[in-house]
Amino acid sequence: MMRELATSLEQAQTAVVRSDMGGINGHTARQRELCDALRQLETEAAKCPPRNPSGKPIWVQLPENAVASRVRERWQTLTDELTRVEMQVDQLNRVYGALLRRAQRTLQIFLRVLASSANTYAPPKCAAAIAPSTFREVSHV
Repeated sequence: MMRELATSLEQAQTAVVRSDMGGINGHTARQRELCDALRQLETEAAKCPPRNPSGKPIWVQLPENAVASRVRERWQTLTDELTRVEMQVDQLNRVYGALLRRAQRTLQIFLRVLASSANTYAPPKCAAAIAPSTFREVSHV
């Protein structure tokens, strides 16, 4: 789920840069679903027996012969990968937040320009912008 969240954040950043509101909304909804699922997992994990006082995973404190070395290596690899993905999601969240703040500032600038230009330019007259031609069209076919 954390990898999916990272992927969604990357794609949402692209959507912000491209001003793709549909993409932004879709990725935001997906991120909300993933965060809800992660929150549910966290709630379930909290119901499990507590970790040891050091905060290290229980498997780290098991005697060497209690777990096969390949299993221990796999657990360590998964722990390292999860830590890496968590740091990636944290960084992607920071970048995404910065992009959204920048887009918001840009939008506010456009809104201020639009509001101030309303007093500068007179509304267009109802007359046609281009005068009708005095030439008659003739077909040469």
